[in-house]
Amino acid sequence: MSREFALPGTRPKFARDRVVDVEHVKLVLALDPPNKRVSGTAELTCAVLAADTGWVVLDAVELAIAAVRVDGAPTTFAADGAKLRIDLGAPRPIGHRAVLAIDYAATPRRGLYFVGPDAGYPDKPSQAWTQGQDEDSRHWFPCFDQPHEKATTELIVTVPRAWFALSNGELKADTVEGDRRTLHYALDVPHSCYLVTLAAGELATLEHRWRDVRLTYHVQRGREDDAERSLARTPTMMDVLSARFGVDYPYTSYAQVFVADFIFGGMENTTATTLTDVALLDARAAIDDDVDALVAHELAHQWFGDLVTCRDWSEGWLNEGFATYSEYLWREAHEGRDAADLELDDWLHTYFGEDSGRYRRPIACRHFEEPIDVFDHHLYDKGGRVLHMLRQVLGDASFTAVLRHYLTKHRHGSVETRDLARAVEDTTGRVLDWFFSQWVIDGAGHPELAVGVAWDPDTKLATITVEQKQKVEGKTPLFRLPVVLRFRTAAGPHGGDDVDVPVEITEARHAFHVALPAEPTQAIFDPGGTLLASVECDKSVALWAAELAGATLGLDRIHAARALGGKGGARAEAALIAALGGDAFWAVRGAAATALGVTRTPGARDALVRAVVAEPHPKARRAIVRALGDFRGDERAIAALEPLVAGGDPSYYVEAEACLALGRTRAASAPRLLREAARRDSHADVIRAHAYKGLAEARDDAALPLLLDGSAWGKVSQGRRAAVAALAMLARGRRDRDARDAREAIERLLEDGDFRVQASAIEALAVIGDPAAVGALRKVIDRELDGRLRRRSKEVIRDLEEGRGRDEEVKKLRDEVDGLRGGLAKLRDQVEKLEAVVTGSGKPSKPSKPRKPDKAAKKAARAERKDKAKKKR
Repeated sequence: MSREFALPGTRPKFARDRVVDVEHVKLVLALDPPNKRVSGTAELTCAVLAADTGWVVLDAVELAIAAVRVDGAPTTFAADGAKLRIDLGAPRPIGHRAVLAIDYAATPRRGLYFVGPDAGYPDKPSQAWTQGQDEDSRHWFPCFDQPHEKATTELIVTVPRAWFALSNGELKADTVEGDRRTLHYALDVPHSCYLVTLAAGELATLEHRWRDVRLTYHVQRGREDDAERSLARTPTMMDVLSARFGVDYPYTSYAQVFVADFIFGGMENTTATTLTDVALLDARAAIDDDVDALVAHELAHQWFGDLVTCRDWSEGWLNEGFATYSEYLWREAHEGRDAADLELDDWLHTYFGEDSGRYRRPIACRHFEEPIDVFDHHLYDKGGRVLHMLRQVLGDASFTAVLRHYLTKHRHGSVETRDLARAVEDTTGRVLDWFFSQWVIDGAGHPELAVGVAWDPDTKLATITVEQKQKVEGKTPLFRLPVVLRFRTAAGPHGGDDVDVPVEITEARHAFHVALPAEPTQAIFDPGGTLLASVECDKSVALWAAELAGATLGLDRIHAARALGGKGGARAEAALIAALGGDAFWAVRGAAATALGVTRTPGARDALVRAVVAEPHPKARRAIVRALGDFRGDERAIAALEPLVAGGDPSYYVEAEACLALGRTRAASAPRLLREAARRDSHADVIRAHAYKGLAEARDDAALPLLLDGSAWGKVSQGRRAAVAALAMLARGRRDRDARDAREAIERLLEDGDFRVQASAIEALAVIGDPAAVGALRKVIDRELDGRLRRRSKEVIRDLEEGRGRDEEVKKLRDEVDGLRGGLAKLRDQVEKLEAVVTGSGKPSKPSKPRKPDKAAKKAARAERKDKAKKKR
């Protein structure tokens, strides 16, 4: 079973009391980029909520407070580096308004970041930008740093003359005096303080419009074309989301700004989204990549998160789940359901990985040490999948009606899950408390379903059996699951058409009997994979092949391809080869390629080699190239990959996949070709990153110096992180001198200036599995302010101390051995059948001799014995 999410000693978190309502925040600030310093005055207009309030406590982390005034008069205060206590002078009655003015300065370590050129990165732009979520605004201005506190805002900022600055709302004034420029922004609708933003630097501005809304894109000068390319579909997204939500975009302007070294992909500051500059696509990257999911996600937050905000962070899925699901809504409208369903499939597997590999928790969860702890795949990916299920339960028209009611009723307010449930009830009359209980509030995990398909020709009944196999314990329930069974037959009034039968699963085991005019040619459980569930479906190769050839939905054809890859055999291979060359959807062709790689037959290899040249879609070519990497030591596969690695491809990503695939084949040419590829620049350093990983897959220990150099300060961040991961792959489970040197080099990166490299170093130490890293990880917990680094370090320390990495290594070896044994058994059966045919006896000519354990089996057994001995000690 998955681990508990809450670490030992974690207490539940609740929204904080307010003694005043902050109605307006006015910041008058000056930036000092060379000294990474901000100074100025924060004015908070407050209305008293609690009777006889004599003091107010604000969040103010590492702010140097110079003076405080109440309604213009100086007052006493106390600041301890975390909180600022302001004396109001006399108890104030409910409703009394006061203006608190705080003069302060800071050199922030969180919240406000200054970036610029240095010895390692001399071309990095000089910029300053903020990141308030979850509770980091307190690091750059005094505030009540909670999402349920909302206020209108003003920001007046003075920056170097050559800079531009962006904040929330409308630009009211822009003046230049000497070598300084001052810009004045105001937003006249209330929003949470974590959404207050400032982004400044030498930025170009690109202007567009959507209806009466002013759209602006801000980007480092010289990259205007990349910004236009990356954001081109923003106006169409605003049309799509306004229609789907039932509420038009709620503000008068919308800006998007690209910044360097951003610590997230994007941030939905009200009216002014910040995006990482990694999202800027050059022309070659745009051949088979886009950043639509990111752009749609942050845009959707303007409704879900900004206009209507989670009451506290335990309800953060109401922000992030809706934003994530909006990626699907956009893709569905822009490219069709088949393309959108790929998003669902991706979320499913990322959530499964977190659930099985790290922890299990309810989506709405109060037991966290820091709010950032819950910003995970449960919140985003599972949250998005839950909303997709809600849409299926309600139907499209009712879903939009619910969203319209929810957004209108709670406009500018704060919400909890029960508010969404009541919006459903108010709009449709349906009480879905059971749905929100099992999926969001009380339940954790997901159903694990075993599905069987049978046909009785005498009764003409198709029987679908469904068994919930998940262990019902803790917060993991027996689920209630409305679902559709889809059939197709060649005969009858609906011959050749899909026939959908809605059913509901409520028990541990069900058998559904469906009368059909003839044996079904397709029998699909949950078409389109709506359920958030793992599904093992037992049906014939004939059904899977028919579904691969003709299922209506692309995702159902993809599921069929995966199943046929697992089953193997001549019929499965033929069906996969046909789909590889003939399916209309590139993703199905890609899934067929992946499945052929699983089979590893000569016929599969030959089909893949042909497809490398014939396939026109670069995303499908990626999958084909990746599948060729499954043919370790195969000269024909290697010969197909070598030209792509040596000579490249129009797509960065196909070329990158070829690098990784060649390494996986263990080709003799891999070390040389991958070193050459590692010298090539590309968008997001994707080619170099895959070349590094390919060297690790090739087990090239001689690449250690190259990888150590590739991880150094001054190299591209994505390549550095890949080099760290490759070092970990080579050092995994080893304790020799090279492995120790790699581990110690990775430990030094725990203090790196790049947050993402630090995070990669933590993951690398988890992969290496050496308890000697515990001391370095403890220093991360003591030193770092970023809760993500601290949380993950605690998890890795726990796993290292408990020997979990070794347990997983032993299990992996055992599984590999079991797989080899199963494959050998099948081969022996085939040989024996052939021998029987040759001898004409109808039975094997001789019994098989017992075989000696192979080397992998011996290695697994030794590791298991050592592990047991260690546990006894």
